Amino acid sequence: MMKQTTLLLVLLLCIASTGVAARGQKSALMVPQGRLTLDEAWKAALDNYPGIQEARQRIDAARAVLKQAKSAYLPTVTAQGGIKALDVTGQPDWNPYLRVDDSYNEMSLGIRLTWLLFDGFSREANTLAAIHGVELRKERLADTRRLLLKAVATAYYQAQLAVEGMVVAKQNQEFNQILEKDARIKWQVGAAPEAEMLNFSVKALQAESDFQAAERDFKIVCAALAQLMALPEAHLPEDLYPVRITKKGGSPLETFESDYQFALAHRPDLKALDAGVLAQEQLLRAEKGNCYPDIALITGGGYMYEDDKTVKDQEEHETYVGVVASWDLYTGGLRTGKIREVNAELRALTQQRKQLLLAMGAAIRQSRDRAETAFETYERQKLTLELTQRIREHVATAYRAGALPLTRLNQAQTDLVRASGAVALTWIQYRIALVNLAAETGRINLLPDSPPSS
Repeated sequence: MMKQTTLLLVLLLCIASTGVAARGQKSALMVPQGRLTLDEAWKAALDNYPGIQEARQRIDAARAVLKQAKSAYLPTVTAQGGIKALDVTGQPDWNPYLRVDDSYNEMSLGIRLTWLLFDGFSREANTLAAIHGVELRKERLADTRRLLLKAVATAYYQAQLAVEGMVVAKQNQEFNQILEKDARIKWQVGAAPEAEMLNFSVKALQAESDFQAAERDFKIVCAALAQLMALPEAHLPEDLYPVRITKKGGSPLETFESDYQFALAHRPDLKALDAGVLAQEQLLRAEKGNCYPDIALITGGGYMYEDDKTVKDQEEHETYVGVVASWDLYTGGLRTGKIREVNAELRALTQQRKQLLLAMGAAIRQSRDRAETAFETYERQKLTLELTQRIREHVATAYRAGALPLTRLNQAQTDLVRASGAVALTWIQYRIALVNLAAETGRINLLPDSPPSS
């Protein structure tokens, strides 16, 4: 009986050991390893993102509008022709008792040239408005580019942060698995309670859960990054995963006044608004020009042939040249209504510009404050991590020697995990704040080939 009990205990221990080994193999945590740099992500987005291509097409449309406006300076040549079968009845005034019925064919050809000489300077104003419209579309392309670069960088850094979360969780799991193994040996020989071994098992499982949560965040951010890079089905291949974080020293920021003045000169959305204001002013001028008469030069010629009219065929030839004028004296309020509409749009753009200036100032201040605070916090967290690492090593050594309880080791390990995550988090917050600041000032658009270091 004693022998059977011993065999049963050995069998249970073997099953338990096999189960732990199987769990360890199943829970092998793989940290993504990629080669994608931020420069490459930016280039792919600028080359492929549909929003960029759409903005370029809108520039082409604006250039076509400019060509239409310039056409008003050139003459219009119109050709016309026709053939008609006529059945007419005529009664001459000189003989009220005579009625003539006739059927004949009429063929005509003509060409007419019309050249506008004066229209109250409306065509000049429309041309200038179209020129400003092209500039507006160019600035909107630059603004689309600015926002795209900002979005790509933010997604890229968030993916790096998720990877760092996985790295910290894996290190935490491996540490607890080592202690779990040691505690299991002690438990098997009766030198430690089972609860101590199970504590490390629970900690390892919690670390696996933390890893899976970080892995989920990584996959979500990678889908967003793939969308911005215009990859098929928004899928980011494993070889295009972002590279690991490279932590470098921070550089001093410019003064707020310097950043704000730079934004005034380079923010594309502000420059687009300015171009829109100039275009609207010219449209107002064009509408006022409609209050003046239109004067045009006309010239042309025509030919008409009438077959079997009365007794014989008839032919007519004509050429002409002259000047014509037209002046709408009353339009029922159409012109004044349009002038009021354009004036209101112009005032609305002026207020929109004031609103944008306020938003720019606030955004630049916020980005500067976030960057400065994040970097200072990162420096402190980095020092905290070094000290926490040393404390954990001392506590782990003392625990193995039996000089410290399990709760102290748990606390030291928890502090280390938090410190590691805080270092990665504050560094990423610093990088994102710098990208936001570069986007708010417009500097990000000046660095297509050498963006802020990652």
